Amino acid sequence: MPRRRAIARWTITLWLTMLSVSLSVLAQSPTATPAVDTIYTVRQGDTLFRIAGRFGTTYQALAAANNIVNPAQIFAGQQLRIPGRPTTQSPAVPVPHPTTVATEPDTPTVTYTVIRGDTLQRIALKHNTTVQQLIALNNLRNPNVIYIGQELNVPAITAAAPEATTTGYGFDYGIQVYVFDQTAPALAETAASLGMRWIKLEINWRDLEPAKGEPSFTALDAVVDTLKAANFNLLFTVTSAPAWARASTDEDGPPDNFADYGLFVSLLAQRYAGRVQAYEIWNEPNLRREWNSTIHSISATSYIELLRVGYTAIKAADPSAVVVSAGLAPTGYNDGVNAINDRLFLRGLYTAGLASTSDAVGAHPQGWANPPDALCCAPAVGVETHYQDPSFYFLNTLNDYRQIMVDNQDGGTAIWVTEFGWGTSEDADPPSETNIFVSYTSLEEQASYLPRGFELGAELGFVGPMFLYNLNGCQAQLPSIESCYYSLIGPDGIPRPAFAAVQQQFNRAAPVIEITPESSASG
Repeated sequence: MPRRRAIARWTITLWLTMLSVSLSVLAQSPTATPAVDTIYTVRQGDTLFRIAGRFGTTYQALAAANNIVNPAQIFAGQQLRIPGRPTTQSPAVPVPHPTTVATEPDTPTVTYTVIRGDTLQRIALKHNTTVQQLIALNNLRNPNVIYIGQELNVPAITAAAPEATTTGYGFDYGIQVYVFDQTAPALAETAASLGMRWIKLEINWRDLEPAKGEPSFTALDAVVDTLKAANFNLLFTVTSAPAWARASTDEDGPPDNFADYGLFVSLLAQRYAGRVQAYEIWNEPNLRREWNSTIHSISATSYIELLRVGYTAIKAADPSAVVVSAGLAPTGYNDGVNAINDRLFLRGLYTAGLASTSDAVGAHPQGWANPPDALCCAPAVGVETHYQDPSFYFLNTLNDYRQIMVDNQDGGTAIWVTEFGWGTSEDADPPSETNIFVSYTSLEEQASYLPRGFELGAELGFVGPMFLYNLNGCQAQLPSIESCYYSLIGPDGIPRPAFAAVQQQFNRAAPVIEITPESSASG
């Protein structure tokens, strides 16, 4: 017994000594100083997105801290409060997204049960609402955590989403892929790892039917089989007439006889019915280099004739296929010979009957070197050219197209972004003067801009599938280096930082955390 009492006394003494040392260490540890907010004055060319990156926060946090309803609208001279952080050596805690937004107090709701594969973004699209409204209606503390079987309040009275009324396909993630040799399986796996659900293939008519009446689809069959086995939806952009169909052999251009194009796309639609979901009729017909013809002038009236022929032929062969009007090139230029301003061209298309000859309106809202949230026409830091016209801005292009569509009573039709991206020459050969703007964008900025472009498309509410340009342009050995500047895989064959950024952005938006109601209640 004396020995046990001695051991007990020794144990208590040791425990008290350790406690004393711990308290002493804690007393000497640096304590976090109170966070101090910073007041920042907005400069010309700033966007909320770019300011957030500069201060290591998120644009959502800045919008919440400054009661900004539309993050795309800030102005030079405006003072913003940048939330401060404690000055300690401990890892910085990410700034949380705002968990509540203003909603109509009498919004009628119904109950929706979460199913496998759901995310708040997908549920919002189903019910023509927004993620922010779902968060508010359900008082969700963490919008990234929903579970199968969970019941959510969703708006009860909603008009069908614009894209659902015309095509059956809402906003989604897609990418353009260059397939050559036996690369289709590897490219399919790579695209799937990015979270993409759509693949865009550029179908050059001249390559598949070099001799009139002798088309060969063997190579394309293998590609389609591989991509469909990987569960991708497919968009074919059918362009570039063969030499036998054109009097002009300069650049690319349409056939002299549009009926030849109709026959070719009819063969495609018959062959791939049920496997190819959508067809884009031509590529950027407002540019001379894509519409070089001695028969058909570069104009909306010329192109609408080709679109009408293609639309009729495809619908006859595969009524379920979506026909998308050609994405136009934003040029900031309009001489009627080399290019026609895309806004003017789109208005001309509506005058000529676009609403009745397509299921969706194609768009190429390139950002040049301007950040995705930027609006015309103040240049961001380091941007020396290609900022003086709305055509050079991602958001301006999408909003301008939408307004033209609404003005022509076609607001129920979705915009399909069949090409978008930001290029960089940081790890590639220097650009020509024509593409000088890619030298203003770093690899890091490219990695920042691409996910935000997808995010904005989802937020707008009138955008269908979006196709990033591109996955592997550096390896495609095309005549021009332009596609390499935009590629997610660099010239050395190694993924650029943008690859991981897009992958991470999708994975934040897509996964549902699958936990049972019982485990969530007990946790």
